Amino acid sequence: MKLFSGLKLLAVGALFAVGSAQAAEPTRIKFAFNFALDGSAGPYLLALERGYFKEQGLDVTIDPSSGSGDAVTRVASGTYQMASADFSTLVEFASRQPAVTPKVVFVMYERAPQAIISLSSAGIKKPADLAGKTVGGGNADGPARLFPALMRIADVDPSKITYKQISPQLRDSMLLTGQVDAVIGNDYTSWFNLKGRGAKRENVDILEYADFGLDVYSNSIIASQALLRDKPEAVRKFIAAALKGWRDAIADPAAATKAVAARNRLIDPVLETERLQFLIDHKVRTPNVQKHGIGYVDADRMKKNIATITESFELPAAPPVSLVYDPQFAPGGKSAVQ
Repeated sequence: MKLFSGLKLLAVGALFAVGSAQAAEPTRIKFAFNFALDGSAGPYLLALERGYFKEQGLDVTIDPSSGSGDAVTRVASGTYQMASADFSTLVEFASRQPAVTPKVVFVMYERAPQAIISLSSAGIKKPADLAGKTVGGGNADGPARLFPALMRIADVDPSKITYKQISPQLRDSMLLTGQVDAVIGNDYTSWFNLKGRGAKRENVDILEYADFGLDVYSNSIIASQALLRDKPEAVRKFIAAALKGWRDAIADPAAATKAVAARNRLIDPVLETERLQFLIDHKVRTPNVQKHGIGYVDADRMKKNIATITESFELPAAPPVSLVYDPQFAPGGKSAVQ
């Protein structure tokens, strides 16, 4: 609880003050997680297991998806009302389909997870060290599409880098077998994939995009336009319940992983608990969060994020902040982003 209070969650936990709902008919919300149910899904599943959504008068189901793009599409189509999704993916969707785009209602990962990962033997300590190296990554995922922007910011000539497109399933294995010098991906995915294959942390270098000037908001809770229009209080209650799950997960990550294991028996509970702790320490419990409260958003930073994503993804237009983000659920409400 001390750790939870230290985060200044929602500026003294204002959202947790919402009382137990007494509605005769609970509001049904289908929530799409942004990928398979691994350790990072633990806080939501723990909230579900402990009845926090039910306390708020919500009937919530949580399902895995094939990725943020899938999760955003499900919410936009109306088959799901809420989801967790990467901010960059939502910005792209909003630019291409503004009439039906969901909106971010709460930013969970304040620090970007995109990273360059290499074995220490490659000597890659900064982006400039990629010159003359072979880098493996995806074609359409966020880390790959933001990679050119990182190279511009770091003043690295991309023509001096050999880029090899490889599937996420093969990416980290190819790094271990020396087929590429480095890979780009999300740190909490690639590092734990490598660890699961026997890699030691002291033998792996992780260069986070955020440390070199490219720090975009990441995983967020999103909601459909219809839900925000018709039942904004249900969104508020969902966030309150979910954050109680996060509070409990921060206090006891193993309990959150146990809730995941009840739904996905293929996970390694020890590894997934470590993944969740990594996310808490590096993406959730950041200096900005400790200063302002979890969910805090800086409007200028978000505008710059949108401009960077628009350029990197070659989008038709930069969507305004108001199209992709509803500030009323942030710590301090609208004042937090004005």
